[in-house]
Amino acid sequence: MLNILKRGSLSGSDREEYIRAVHYDNFAADYSKLRVHMSYAPHVHANGALLAWHRQFIWLWEHALRTECAYQGYLPYWDWPLYAHNLSASPLFDGSPTSLSGDGNRDHDYCVTSGPFANMRVHFAQGATPTLQMPPNIFDYTPHCLNRQFNSTVTAIFANATVIDRLLASSDIITFQERMDISMNPEVWAREFGPHTAGHKAMTGTMEDFLSSPQDPAFMLHHGMVDRMWAIWQGLDETNHRWAINGTMTLYNLPLTPGLTLETEFGFGVLGPSKKMRELMSPQAGDYCYEYT
Repeated sequence: MLNILKRGSLSGSDREEYIRAVHYDNFAADYSKLRVHMSYAPHVHANGALLAWHRQFIWLWEHALRTECAYQGYLPYWDWPLYAHNLSASPLFDGSPTSLSGDGNRDHDYCVTSGPFANMRVHFAQGATPTLQMPPNIFDYTPHCLNRQFNSTVTAIFANATVIDRLLASSDIITFQERMDISMNPEVWAREFGPHTAGHKAMTGTMEDFLSSPQDPAFMLHHGMVDRMWAIWQGLDETNHRWAINGTMTLYNLPLTPGLTLETEFGFGVLGPSKKMRELMSPQAGDYCYEYT
């Protein structure tokens, strides 16, 4: 019988333990780890690789917390609709000792000054937007504060319960991808977001950066919810959803490059060995053994 890890909500003490582990790992200050997301960004966003690559990315994060930081819990997720209309009221972002810190302080350049990650320093510049051409100074050491500027209007419109219901009702993978990540269409992206993009845009600041957004502790929980949505949708139709893939490994799927197959191999740099697409399709196969509540 499999001992399936259940990813879900955490008690107060569990939150404290997660925060302790995150501080111990200090992902944001580990250049070698953060560079993985930055290096692969143009190939795993707004395309067919987004879901699978980030499933492994957050699993590697959870695995590191367990093996390097003595964390005994599981990866929580940010349930977007619960506080979509008021991010500051969410237990995740209310600035309390068991939160991921609160909104940025407008009197201090929107630096985060409350909660467990108050005055946190991050080390790569922000402001990068989706592009195939990597900036020449992408890896320059540019220390600054973790900053946020909550915009609940974005989540209220693009990550509410109705949006989620519509996402899970998608009839095929193409529809699911388009509803999750409307940024796959750059013409639509300028005026409308899927919940994946909305989560980043609603936080603004560090979280909004195309390359270095994992510097914000909220990133892993945000992508935990992305993965949860995909896992639930896959489980709704094992025949037609489980192995469904679409797209390429090129930003916006343009220019035209070879389509993904189950044999397509994804790299993860120093974080772990390469994985084939087929190894990332089920949360309860291969290295994985988890499900979402």
